[in-house]
Order: sequence, then C-alpha cells, then structure tokens
Amino acid sequence: MNKRRTRIITGIICLIIAVLAYFAERFPFYVYEEEELHTSLQQFFTVEHLVRLLPFLIVIVMTAVSIRICIWIRGFLFPKDQRARKEEKGKGRPVNLKKGKRPLFMTARWIFMIAFSILVMFGGIWFGFTLVGIDFPVLACPTNRDQLIESSCYFLSHLPVLFEEYSAGGIVLFFISTIGFALLLGRTICGFLCPMGLLQDIMHVIRQKTRTEGISMTQSLYRRLTPVKWLMILLMFGLVFAGGEFCSFCPALVTSPVLAGMKVSIYLSGFMMVFVLVGSFFKRRFWCNICPLGYLIGLTHRISPFRVKKDTVSCTECGACYEACPMGIKMIYTEREKTDVTDINCIMCGECVRSCPEDNALALAFAGKKFYTASRAGVMSGFECGSHPEKEME
Repeated sequence: MNKRRTRIITGIICLIIAVLAYFAERFPFYVYEEEELHTSLQQFFTVEHLVRLLPFLIVIVMTAVSIRICIWIRGFLFPKDQRARKEEKGKGRPVNLKKGKRPLFMTARWIFMIAFSILVMFGGIWFGFTLVGIDFPVLACPTNRDQLIESSCYFLSHLPVLFEEYSAGGIVLFFISTIGFALLLGRTICGFLCPMGLLQDIMHVIRQKTRTEGISMTQSLYRRLTPVKWLMILLMFGLVFAGGEFCSFCPALVTSPVLAGMKVSIYLSGFMMVFVLVGSFFKRRFWCNICPLGYLIGLTHRISPFRVKKDTVSCTECGACYEACPMGIKMIYTEREKTDVTDINCIMCGECVRSCPEDNALALAFAGKKFYTASRAGVMSGFECGSHPEKEME
C-alpha cells in the first residue's frame, strides 16, 4: 500500500510539473515592457543596470522570506524537536571544535566556480567578444547574447530551431563541441563551472553560517526523484514539439541573463529559482539532483577521464563519505570490489574525499593520476582535543 501511495504521489508531482512547464509563459514573474538591451561596460554601474537586476533582487527577497517561513513552520509542527536541538547546542562537548584549514582542492574549486561564473555572465561585456561556435553543455544561457561562451542547452531544448537555423556543418560542429566537452569533463562541469552550482553552494554556506538544520535525504527519497529526473529530460527535449517553452520554466534563466544585466522577461523560471534556492538552503545541491542537463552529462561518466577511486582495503565502511555527498551516492562506501566508484550522479565536488578519515581510501583522479586523496590528518585537523567542560567545572 505504501509503495502504491508513493507512486501515486510521485505521479501527481510529475503531472503538476509537466502542466506548469507547458503553461510557463502564462505565469509572468517579471515582465519588461522595453525591448532587450545589452549591458555595456560603461553602463555596468549605472542606475539603469540596477533596474535590470530587479528580478534577481526580488528572487533573493522572496527566497529569504520563504526560508524564514519554512523554519517557522518546522518549529511550529515539531516544537519538541526544536527545543531538543536548542538544549543540545547549549551542552558542553567532550571535544572542542576549531576551524580547520581548508584543503587546497576545495579552495581551487571555489576559485574555479567563481571565475567561470563571472566569465560566462560578464565575459562578453568586459572583453567585447564571444567564442562563436563553441558550445558547452552548460554554463551560459543563450538568451543573453553578450556572453563569452555559448551554451548548448537552448538548441538541445529547441531541436527544430537547430536544424532550421544551422547549416549541415554548423550542426556537426554543434554536436562535436557539445559531446566533446561532455566526454572530456563529465559532471565536473557541474561541480566546478556551472553558475547554478555556485549559487547552490552559496546557499549551503549561508545555512551553515546561520546554524540552521538541513534536511537529511534517505535512499528512498533519492529513488523517488528518479521519475522527476526523467520527466525533466522529457520536457527539455519534447516540450517545444508540444508548443511549450522549457526556457521559461528553467531557473537558469534568472542566473546568467539577469545577473549580467540583460532586460529579459521572466516567467515561471523566476518562481522556479526561488524554489531551487530555498531547496538548496535545506538540501545541498538540490537542483543538481533533478537537473536534466546534468543527468545527461553524467551519462558520459564511463568515458570521462575524471574518476573517483577507492581502496577497498583501506575503507572501513564508516559512511562518512555518504553523509558528506550532496548527491546521495551510496555506492561510494558500500562498494567492496571495484576500485572505480564513479557514479552517473557524481559532480566531482570532492566532499567524499575530504570527509574520509582513512589515508588513501578515496581519491579523485584524472586519466589515472590521483590529484586529491583522503587523509586522516586532513580530517583530524578540524578538531582540537580538550577536556570535557563539565569535568573542568568539577
């Protein structure tokens, strides 16, 4: 009965998403009456540019209000749990925590994410040119023409437009560049380059700084997301044939064009972005778990040179890697035979390696060469041994 009820609920959710995606242009979030205008470097710090950012500012305000409402509702529905958490925070701990040194790999990942997000959103404006004909699977939104790098997601969701506007050579170049980058980088694009990933990680940092409890996902919940992933892929490829517009539903529309200061009308994608940011606040990389393009890129994980390696002898199956993984990949610690534990959902963020307490038990590798390995010393550097506060008082 529970499985049947779960399938019914999942089916209803998928139906609601499909209907909203089809009628996306009927739900305006923010509509500009003027024609599209591209921001130049001279106009970047003007009042006009700030007006163009108004949709994103509205998204931020709505997100903050929504998060506060969610926290209030949770406290209202589960008051005992809230009191227990407050009491737990007030108790002394036998081990005093200190802020450990951030691994070089994590620092590099943040630098890559910030740098590429700035380049794909403002590169065309600042440098005055675009890399025409070079298509990344993600990164830029093609609604904004003043970008340094083009994205392939628009033409993948508008295949009739691709075959109408491109010549035979252009179509071949499009698929070669898109598939080539996907095979070379895999979902490393999601973990290192995607602006949507950067925004989600920022929301995770904000939750940590405010010491707000997140939401723990079980394997059952992750499995229930599978139909949603395939529905999103179906909508991405097929909505245009049914007279719909996936771009007006995709939250990425608010990221690259709007943040770059482009005047573009925002429809259901604005509400979707609020939903994504709120979800990412309570669940790290929430959108990455249902992103259709990310899932398609993940299909190349068997060929991509970026791999997650495991030493099954060193692994003690403590589960720390699974707890740290934002994508909920369980096989990282359950696998006892294979040394390659790269999963289709892995975004190569390195959180599993960072949290592993056993030397060399986990590692990230490129073309067989390990460049980030697990270290007990690295994990323990985040702790400082100390006497129990209650014993000190005695």
